[in-house]
Amino acid sequence: MTGTELSDLQQILLGTGLLTLSAIIHVTAVALSVPLFGRLAERLPEEEWPRFRIVAFLAFAVFVLVFAHTLQVWTWAACFLAITELPDLSTSFYFATVTYTTLGYGDIVLGPDARIVATFCAITGLLTFGISTAFLIGVLARILPNVFSKDPKA
Repeated sequence: MTGTELSDLQQILLGTGLLTLSAIIHVTAVALSVPLFGRLAERLPEEEWPRFRIVAFLAFAVFVLVFAHTLQVWTWAACFLAITELPDLSTSFYFATVTYTTLGYGDIVLGPDARIVATFCAITGLLTFGISTAFLIGVLARILPNVFSKDPKA
């Protein structure tokens, strides 16, 4: 499959669109999970399941975030497969993951007709990992409120 040559403006527009789509995917996954935490809390009363409840809440939060990030990486991978000369979906997924996580190994380098789109992929990862961190801190603050309010010297 041969890549599609995109102008700089087309790359900016495509990257912006995919970044926006990714942000919507991520925020939607987080927002839809919030009511489910209430249901989980009802099923696991703190008095009966104190330790297991913490594990269940954190595991659920991590599952939601992994799902959202994976969906976004697959979206970017499909894009790179369509607009570049990457040989297959596996390579495209690898490149999207390395770029999204901002590792940037450099073993695969895109031509000038897709580099700008790739920078938007990296920006997307930075943005959504920040949202993920805030979400996890929020979950931790809710399920462990006394841990964060204790005097460390006590």
